[in-house]
Amino acid sequence: MAMNSAIQQAMALTSVACLALTLATTTGCGPSAQADYASIGLVPITGNVTLDGQPLEGAVVMFESPDTTFCYGTTDAEGNYEIKFNSEVMGVPPGDKMVRISTTASTGEVDSEGADEDDDDAVARRKKKKKRNPNELVPEAYNEDSQIKATISDSQTVYDFALKSDGSPL
Repeated sequence: MAMNSAIQQAMALTSVACLALTLATTTGCGPSAQADYASIGLVPITGNVTLDGQPLEGAVVMFESPDTTFCYGTTDAEGNYEIKFNSEVMGVPPGDKMVRISTTASTGEVDSEGADEDDDDAVARRKKKKKRNPNELVPEAYNEDSQIKATISDSQTVYDFALKSDGSPL
């Protein structure tokens, strides 16, 4: 009988463990773990980028906060972009931003053809002083040494940038 009782206890413990495992795997990162993006007050930002009057395709447009966090978007064939807060949500938190535009920067996201070729953190790359990338089409005055500033609020949601090869002010 003592043997039968030990088997029953082991079976009961196994059942409890299976139930706990089932609950842990089914609840996972459900709705309670999702971020509350509404509390951030994201502003939808779109715009167009040209270089010497021509649409600038494939440029990364970054709206960088003073704490060096940033939101980003990539221009299409017509130079149009839409800014993402992250890979899940569109928009930019309100406040003062530095705008940086680059044809060689990476968003860190994987493109449709596979891994992003240059997945280093863009902010870390800017902090390292290095030679200018010979493939960069955008003058430093609009990226590494950008003086383009924007104050994000609901009153303005479109930001167009008419860049010039000589880096002259916008």
